[in-house]
Amino acid sequence: MKYVKTAPREERETIISHDAVTGKWHLYTNDPKHVRKWLPRIKNFDRIEYNKTTQKPVVIEGDLTDSNVIISKKRHLTSEQKEKLLLANKKSR
Repeated sequence: MKYVKTAPREERETIISHDAVTGKWHLYTNDPKHVRKWLPRIKNFDRIEYNKTTQKPVVIEGDLTDSNVIISKKRHLTSEQKEKLLLANKKSR
């Protein structure tokens, strides 16, 4: 296992690229939030590095498997809309 320090907030990045020939999406990230999100989506890692203190992955790189990459317009909700979504979410649990 390779150990590194977690990147400072201002140096964190996530890069997602698409290879038109193979149709694969490739991901690199050193942002812990994105590492947690994308970790289960990579089967064969080109690179994975851990924080020595927490033993958790803080850098990952590899091809995404069984995934679609979608970019959508950011939603701007009113307070009432947010409250309605929270209530609907609580009811569905």
